[in-house]
Amino acid sequence: MRTSTTIKFISFSLAVAALMTSCGGGSGSFKTDETTGVRYRFINHADTGAKPGEGDIVHVAMLWTGKNVKGDADTVFRNSHLKGFGDSLGTLPIQLRKSFNGCLEQAIMMMTKGDSAVFEINSDSLFTKTFHYPPDKPLPPFVKSNPTFTFAIKLVSFQSQKEMMAERQVEMQKRMQEAQVLKAQEPAAITAYLQKNNFKGKPDADSIFYLKMVKGKGKQVQDGDSLEVGYTGMFLDGKIFDASDKGQGAHTFKLLYSKTMPLIKGWISVLGKMHGGDKVTVLIPSAMAYGPQGRASIPPYAPLVFDMELVNVKSNK
Repeated sequence: MRTSTTIKFISFSLAVAALMTSCGGGSGSFKTDETTGVRYRFINHADTGAKPGEGDIVHVAMLWTGKNVKGDADTVFRNSHLKGFGDSLGTLPIQLRKSFNGCLEQAIMMMTKGDSAVFEINSDSLFTKTFHYPPDKPLPPFVKSNPTFTFAIKLVSFQSQKEMMAERQVEMQKRMQEAQVLKAQEPAAITAYLQKNNFKGKPDADSIFYLKMVKGKGKQVQDGDSLEVGYTGMFLDGKIFDASDKGQGAHTFKLLYSKTMPLIKGWISVLGKMHGGDKVTVLIPSAMAYGPQGRASIPPYAPLVFDMELVNVKSNK
């Protein structure tokens, strides 16, 4: 999919380059829309078909070009296909809101899905009215070199706000249904894990299972103590999702212990019972971890296993 999009975008960019060369880059090659004042030249255009309107969200491939500060060379200011500007498919999402007559948003409203076009957009208005550049700051030097900027646009897709909200609602309901399935599966998953690992013990008052424990000789953790913790976090299948020794630098996690610190409840409970030098392997149920929401790569209702070592405890009293 990414390769196909790349090829299409390159073809689009070459078509734009050919158009600009054949036209000599002159303003006479562009037409002016009588209603909006948009300066345009279509590369591909369907006379029939739905067009996006005010408030719609569009996904476009974009090539924004102009002159350098000296005004004597073509410069690419933005390319939606480059990492950090567009999405993974080389497109840029834009919500269409008119900011001035002849703005880029009005230009895109002239297009149907699949259309490609080149637009000339007033540079001063673009920065002051669309980008809301601070009025008390001088405009960037390259704006003075460009009375107008050139935007090559391919309209890949568009949605109305109503359609987008309906799609989000469907996705939200789907995630809620998936989360309920995971919630129902959690008790059986924990039981199966404990049986597989021949664990015969009971959970503590916080429903945390202490699977292994090696006692250290240090002091017990108290509120306000500075801690250094080494840890590895795993799912029940053994897959590691986080560890203190990943990457470069320190191989421990440093923190100031309190019962209100911004960590999962399971960690607060476990650390509060540990002594310096203790090593434990604990199974923390989702209610004491990331719960129904999950987090990043951690799905909802996921019980977690942690290998934890309290490397150092320092009192600050």
